Amino acid sequence: MKVGATSPGRGEQVSLEWTLERIKRAGFIAILRGQEPTELVQRGVELADAGARALEVTLDSTDASWVFQMLRGQLGEEVLMGVGTVMHAETALRSAAEWGAEFALSPIQPEGMVELAHDLGVLAVPGASTANELWNAHLSGAMLVKLYPAVTSWSPEMMAGLPDPMRLVNMLPTGGITPDDVERWLDAGAFACGLGSSLTVQNTDILSSRMLERRGVLR
Repeated sequence: MKVGATSPGRGEQVSLEWTLERIKRAGFIAILRGQEPTELVQRGVELADAGARALEVTLDSTDASWVFQMLRGQLGEEVLMGVGTVMHAETALRSAAEWGAEFALSPIQPEGMVELAHDLGVLAVPGASTANELWNAHLSGAMLVKLYPAVTSWSPEMMAGLPDPMRLVNMLPTGGITPDDVERWLDAGAFACGLGSSLTVQNTDILSSRMLERRGVLR
């Protein structure tokens, strides 16, 4: 955090930690991206009905604000909701906070993202494509870091082989991951995974059941 910046208050910190815990319990974030807003809303509802407990609406989707708020209204508080593809922290995060976003992801680490997001009560998840970027994101105060693109820049073996201090960083592999890959990443130490177009209603139902089983919860 920059010198002179204010730290999140106790209430905000608890909220961020609870959001982090809910992502861990979900096991995966379902990513919604597209140019047909009505279809995105329908897809989000279907995936949530199938068991997805964390949804991300990317900001490069058409009418992302409308899609987010429609889903928020239809799904209620049981489903954690956030935004993705944050490229400019100031405008994107303030808008997302107004919509009620609980987390915000980026493929990069926009200047000031972590500090501003946490001040707004939104969990910041900046991106990292290298070990150096991962560590810098951690040092900036990120409580969760997106490993992106996971299948070309990372692997479960690479993640498991990181030095011990880096393995303490909560990591969210995203980009090219399929439902069949998720448990291999989790077994290697991933906090949770991000999945997009590979998700279907059927495999979301199966995956969400597996996530519950890993926690010892019967569905």
